[in-house]
Amino acid sequence: MKHTGRHTDAFLLLFLTDGDRYGGELLQKCEKELPVNPIDSAIIYRTLKKLETEGAVESYLDTSNHDKPIKKYRITTIGKKKLVDFQVDIESKIKNLTFFMDKYNQWNDESKHD
Repeated sequence: MKHTGRHTDAFLLLFLTDGDRYGGELLQKCEKELPVNPIDSAIIYRTLKKLETEGAVESYLDTSNHDKPIKKYRITTIGKKKLVDFQVDIESKIKNLTFFMDKYNQWNDESKHD
């Protein structure tokens, strides 16, 4: 059972707090740093477009050190506020998931004796 990146926006915003990046760099960060990575390039660009529409990121063409301009993204003030909201939401999900794992492990340990 593979999930499809329910928190992609949160991860992209978090990675953008380290500095401006282009889509391919964000994909590499997801592949390298996320313990379980459900995010592919289509999801990255769809999410970046959504975040830009919401005002959470802004894009610009970077012409330095490239043969051709490259589209980069930066987090905005709105994006930083969204990141705080994601933190609160994820924290509550962690509590529920920890509860689930504790109850499951308790049940699993007890059922071994049946």
